[in-house]
Amino acid sequence: MEKSCNFAENMVTMPSMEIKDRIENLMLKVDTLRKRYLALLAEKKEMKRTIERQELEISKLDKEVKQLQIDNEFLKVSHSIPANPKTVALYKKQVAKMVRDIDRCIKQLNA
Repeated sequence: MEKSCNFAENMVTMPSMEIKDRIENLMLKVDTLRKRYLALLAEKKEMKRTIERQELEISKLDKEVKQLQIDNEFLKVSHSIPANPKTVALYKKQVAKMVRDIDRCIKQLNA
């Protein structure tokens, strides 16, 4: 309370030019702070847009990684199959048998 009384007393006893200078100085500081606030606000908006773009890019890259993992697994399996035609024919028969077994199981489940 004492400080505000001293401030008020100082304002009353100050010459009008000094009061005017202090007011102008305060207005200048307020204007500087306002400009800084607006600049920071614009920077914040730009950063939000950057984050959104980066999140979209991350999502896109995640999908690409998953697809590449699937492709990689497929290539591993396809290269593990020997080039011998007899072995390939054997594998085809085994896969065909598995498909028939799966179809039979589905029919039993639906019955």
